[in-house]
Amino acid sequence: MAASPLDDSTGPLGIIVKVAGTAIADEIAVLSARTTHDLNRVPQAIVTLADGSVATNEFPLTDGADYKPGTEIEVQAHFGDGASQTLFKGIITATRLRVTGGGGQLELTCRDKAITLTEIRKTTSFVQSKDSDAMSKIIGDAGLSADVAATMADPADLVQYDVSDWDFLRLLADRNGHALLVDDGKVTSKEPDPSVGAAMTLTLGMDILEIDTQVNTASLFKESSVTGWDPAAQATVSETAQGVDKGSWGNSSFSDLTGVTSDRTHSATTPYAAGQVSMPDIAKARAARPPLAAMSGTCRYIGSTLANPGDTIELTGVGNRMGGTAFVSGINHDLSAGKWTTTARFGLPAGWRADSFGLATPGAGAMASPVHGLHVATVLAIVDSSGTNPMQDDAMIQISLPLIGAEPAELWARYAQPYASDGAGIQFLPEIGDEVIVGFLSADPGAPVILGSLHGGSLTRTNEATEKNELKTITTKSGIHLTFDDDKEILTAETPAGQSIVIDDDGSTITVTDVTGNTITMSDSGIVMDSQGTIDITAVQDINIESSGGDVNLTGLNIAADASVEFTGSGGATATLSGGGQAVVEGAMVMIN
Repeated sequence: MAASPLDDSTGPLGIIVKVAGTAIADEIAVLSARTTHDLNRVPQAIVTLADGSVATNEFPLTDGADYKPGTEIEVQAHFGDGASQTLFKGIITATRLRVTGGGGQLELTCRDKAITLTEIRKTTSFVQSKDSDAMSKIIGDAGLSADVAATMADPADLVQYDVSDWDFLRLLADRNGHALLVDDGKVTSKEPDPSVGAAMTLTLGMDILEIDTQVNTASLFKESSVTGWDPAAQATVSETAQGVDKGSWGNSSFSDLTGVTSDRTHSATTPYAAGQVSMPDIAKARAARPPLAAMSGTCRYIGSTLANPGDTIELTGVGNRMGGTAFVSGINHDLSAGKWTTTARFGLPAGWRADSFGLATPGAGAMASPVHGLHVATVLAIVDSSGTNPMQDDAMIQISLPLIGAEPAELWARYAQPYASDGAGIQFLPEIGDEVIVGFLSADPGAPVILGSLHGGSLTRTNEATEKNELKTITTKSGIHLTFDDDKEILTAETPAGQSIVIDDDGSTITVTDVTGNTITMSDSGIVMDSQGTIDITAVQDINIESSGGDVNLTGLNIAADASVEFTGSGGATATLSGGGQAVVEGAMVMIN
């Protein structure tokens, strides 16, 4: 059996408050000290000191320099001659003077140094980073000590968007099945383990002063399912995990408790492509919570520091249903009126912190800090020549988002096209340096999509807008130009050198022009071929020239007709062979009529 708080509870209560490393004077009365340590929260202490008097209107502690916000503070307690136990270490964050009929009181609100991680919203990115590495960096950059268990997902580009460091840590911890524990400037992130040996034993009728525990099945689910989209396979990918009760609190099995609510499945979706996140780990993390939520409660006992959040406490003398080893999620110490009592909280909520959105669906599937709305970006690369694209997808484009992070986030994004099919589609990739507009699938910063490109500044339009808005154009970087004129109903395709095809409904013509000025014009009056040089007509087989209702005219300085085998010229009515000068008819044999 583990130790009991009774083992070290003999003698009067002693309270030691150290400010800036020095214990406060004995003549300063410590009226009360209350500390709170919870998993996934920054510890807090409220210390109340007697200060001044109404008669003199003087409050030396409040006016003095020793208790200013930012000053380090430590709260210790002990019974009799026992060793002092530290209940809290941190800094003073707020001071408050309260004056009642009994005199003045200086109330000090104190928080762990990890308070620097809270409140201030930040936007930054972590390039090719594991979740655990990003967490360690955030904690270390705040001047705190980090102890983060390694996460399993492969490195990826992570975006912390418009959330505090603390909220981002909570989110990353949640999706990896971790819980955060803060103590004296150290942040620990690891999986809760209700199977560890009990840190202490509490017995009703001996050291338990008050206990309130419950079994509640309302929020339980048996299985967790996570579904994502794999663009390579063009199919959904799902992972499931079932909750497993590792603890030994109470005599109800987890499977029996989930059966009360029909063995429900908790489903979540993510826009991440398969392989970009560890979907099995996310499913496992979701499924790990219900066993810790099936039983919960509080127990108040004689003051002790034997148990801390993340430990377990053995409860005896409370029957079989509520007896056993309970997982500790929080510890409160209360020092007041000469007494020291400790309250332990058991169990964790079934949902993640990010699940508390009421009717609204949590952005980014509660797996990342959501990015709402559209964002501008510039194109960095359209080919992954550096091998930095975690998806290894040649259909993705690297972009820089200047408004996400002090150092712009660099992400690989999919590019939306008007038509994209298997081996078919419209492909107009942006140029490096172009400004594009980006959205995020399910508001997830890990799933950006380029929706289109923007003109502006040095990125000028190909033609100025008009009130009639009659011209629509497509122009490539080299100057290949396609113009649609809705006013004159003309379609023009033109190269930088001036070669063109003009389809003109207004003039009822089609004109083809090359760089030398050669033209072919088709109109209602016929076809005109105009060459600045020679026109050659060749064919492997026959060449037929026929006019069904008109003449065929050949005019030239010289006209030569040469047949390799036979030459025939005939007229249906008449045939004339003449020469302005000499007319010559030659042959091995000449036959006339």
